[in-house]
Amino acid sequence: NSYKDMLHTRLFQHTMVHLGDREGAAPSRQKQQAVISRDIIKGKLSDIPGDEIDAHFNLLPEHYFIHSRPDEVALHLRMINQLLRRIFEAESIKSLIPVVEWQDDLNLSLTVVRVVTWDRPGLFYKLAGAFSVAGINILSSRAISRIDHIVIDTFYVNEPGGGVVQNQHSREVFQKHLEESLLHDKDLLTDIEAQAKKYARPSYLRGDELLRAPIPPKVEVYKEPALGRTIIAVQTNDQIGLLYKLGKAIFDHGFDIKFARISTEHGVAVDTFHLKEVDENISGHGADLAALEESLQKIVGSNAQPDVEPTLDDGSKV
Repeated sequence: NSYKDMLHTRLFQHTMVHLGDREGAAPSRQKQQAVISRDIIKGKLSDIPGDEIDAHFNLLPEHYFIHSRPDEVALHLRMINQLLRRIFEAESIKSLIPVVEWQDDLNLSLTVVRVVTWDRPGLFYKLAGAFSVAGINILSSRAISRIDHIVIDTFYVNEPGGGVVQNQHSREVFQKHLEESLLHDKDLLTDIEAQAKKYARPSYLRGDELLRAPIPPKVEVYKEPALGRTIIAVQTNDQIGLLYKLGKAIFDHGFDIKFARISTEHGVAVDTFHLKEVDENISGHGADLAALEESLQKIVGSNAQPDVEPTLDDGSKV
């Protein structure tokens, strides 16, 4: 689709720059960041204090600016400004309520949901759980945190029947359960299981869009010394509440998700999580990672079989 075409085009362009001019690659990235900065300051955010704009550029990694459009950066800054103002205007507990922005993309036939809030352990799985309870399908996701612990989560979602999320009730249910989960630590698993009983599989998929054979579930857990993080790669058949279950298992084992890349296509979920220990004074031991991997294997293993028995093109069973 056009979204993946855009990603592949960016990958190709940046690879060509890197291979063709290794010394010039870094300056070109710095130039791009400077262009975005000027664009925001001059044209888009005259009502936002300059120190907030400077902080945004100082508190985020370089790759954020490389992979973000100027209008996205501007929207993030407006949402962060709203979050910061809420701190001074609202009661302490209400300052923890996320700022949520819904934007329909008719070309991609999906809705982009951006969430800006204070980072906290378990945030990602609670966000995913609120979408599941609301009956909204997560197609892909990315998350990034500022050094000051403000997190920017972006979810690409659609309705059960496909297309942009037009159901206002679903949006309200998402907001309600998200606040209950974040502010009052409500466990959403019961509500998610109730949703799962309504649908044997994600209903935005037709039978002919599923793969012809089941994907063997796979979980890889390994440390990446260069990043100082533990990385988890998961491949499995999609299911309602999958991200919630994976994220909660990660949290229950003492880890927090600092970066996530989520992709779902043809009924298959391919997810990558970068983790850090909730208590950063304690290093993750091999036994802890082995126990986490075992828990994740159980989750993906319970959904190893496809919801619809696959057939060949001539109608015969696989």
